[in-house]
Parts: sequence; C-alpha cells; structure tokens
Amino acid sequence: MLILIYIYTMSKELRYQLAVKRKNEIVNMYGGKRLAEILGISHPAVSKWEVIPPFRAYQIAQLGDFDMAYIRPDLDFSINI
Repeated sequence: MLILIYIYTMSKELRYQLAVKRKNEIVNMYGGKRLAEILGISHPAVSKWEVIPPFRAYQIAQLGDFDMAYIRPDLDFSINI
C-alpha cells in the first residue's frame, strides 16, 4: 500500500516513464509473441506499444501475475460514483 501512495505522489511524467519500464518487464516475462497469442492480437501490435493500453492492461491483470495499478501506474483506476 505504501508503494502505491508513493507512486501517486510522483509526477505524471515519472509515472508514465515507469509504465514504459513495466511494459518492457511484462513483455519480457511473457515473450512478445506469446503475449500476443494470449491476448488474441498480432505480435507487431504488441511491438508498437510504448505502454500497455488500458484494455490490454486489464486482460493481463486477469492472468493473475500483475494488477492494473502495477501495469499502468500513470492511470487512476479508482471508481468515483
């Protein structure tokens, strides 16, 4: 929890840079081709990502290895009703 609080106090640019690093970490963990197959998209589509798109972050989070806030620390996933 303390890590998430720290991340949200970082500047927006730093959070985006962290999202870029997390994309690299996740693609390296699964492998670009394998991740594309899991998501049902082409490998070139994965290769074009600078950061993982929000819907793809959701799909990856459903695999159970990462949560959405870890994958995209630059986005706010809180629900305001």
